[in-house]
Amino acid sequence: MSFLGMGRPPATGYDENKINGIKGEMLMIQQMKDRASLVCLEKCIPNYYSDGDLNKGESNCVDRCIGKFFQTIKVIGTEMQKQQQGTM
Repeated sequence: MSFLGMGRPPATGYDENKINGIKGEMLMIQQMKDRASLVCLEKCIPNYYSDGDLNKGESNCVDRCIGKFFQTIKVIGTEMQKQQQGTM
């Protein structure tokens, strides 16, 4: 007898398509974050550096770059939603 489940079997009424869609979205978000990190770090941090930490300029550059990256993704997503709603 399970304390949290109160002895009931687990619910099986989940929509597999929704679960798979959410998993796909999570994977896409992770890939976007990884891509943004790679692009912005390559752009803002020199290959040869002497400090163990980012200096102020590098830190600001990374912040701005990541912000622009995700702002662009947001604009693209909004436009795609508008187009999809227009075709329905």
